[in-house]
Amino acid sequence: MEMVGPQHRTETGIAIQIGWALGFTSLAAVAWFFRHWFWFQVALSVPILPLLFTWNIVPESPRWLLMKGRTEKLEKLLLKAAKINGRDIKGDIKDLLTNNSSAEEEKTKNRTLFSVLRWPKMRNRTLNMLYLWMVNSFMYYGLSYNTNELAGNPYLNFFIAGALEFPSYALLYWGIKKWGRRPTLIALMVVGGAACAAITLVPSDLPWLSTTLAMVGKFCVTGSFGLLYLYTSELFPTVVRNVTLGSCSMSARIGSILAPFVRELGKATHAAVPNVMYGLLALTGGLLALLLPETRGQKMPDSLEEGENFGQLSNEKGKADSESATEDSDSAVVSKSRL
Repeated sequence: MEMVGPQHRTETGIAIQIGWALGFTSLAAVAWFFRHWFWFQVALSVPILPLLFTWNIVPESPRWLLMKGRTEKLEKLLLKAAKINGRDIKGDIKDLLTNNSSAEEEKTKNRTLFSVLRWPKMRNRTLNMLYLWMVNSFMYYGLSYNTNELAGNPYLNFFIAGALEFPSYALLYWGIKKWGRRPTLIALMVVGGAACAAITLVPSDLPWLSTTLAMVGKFCVTGSFGLLYLYTSELFPTVVRNVTLGSCSMSARIGSILAPFVRELGKATHAAVPNVMYGLLALTGGLLALLLPETRGQKMPDSLEEGENFGQLSNEKGKADSESATEDSDSAVVSKSRL
């Protein structure tokens, strides 16, 4: 996300999720083929081993190198990128550091989550995002685990739940291009929560309708969960982007840890309890997303100060543009009246 410009962030953020969808879909075939738990675990673990050799292939973030004043590594990285892309770099790369006043301040500082929580607006956004990640993960894994409870073949149901992710990401791409990050996130969470809550009203003699509503909920939460990776990366500054994204991911693991127990909770209390929980959590998450600023088309912040003023600066710019347009319109009216 830190290596592409604003015009390509949407495509990059959504394309990354396709790998997850491929893994989800193929998991049904792997589980069907390897019926024994031991060989199933081996089949899941072996493909991870080649990643051990990629540490020297994946480049460091140029934004992070710039903020930390590591000009030598930044120069090598940019020259390599320019060579691969067939471009020429104009001027001296070290001038980038000279023109960046925030870089001198960030050179020797190690930013943590507490650095973010000291800033009022970023603290509220961080707590908001922690909740959104936990809710989305809770719903995502809860609905994924619940495929065995649906009518029909469990392997087929799991495959369909994974295959739904491809159209979900296609709709997500269209939605954030048309409406932006925040409205799309709110719509997906509210519709997904409503679909889950509606399952409680379906008669027991209509299992196909319950399955359909569960798949609609899974479809929506897949899109909202995938959007959070893009949204969070754009919302927080470079110096703490890895910290905030990692903290949000940790919060999501709390939701995924609790998800397997939801089915047992439904058995111990009432079958409608899990779906009612999904509906309430998704609704509250969608309402809290109203407090977040829109990030579409905005330059990603780099320093903590830029992160704190992120939404304010974009709103002021929009207000200034509106006032300027009004003044131009008034001037035009005056000119016409004089003529």
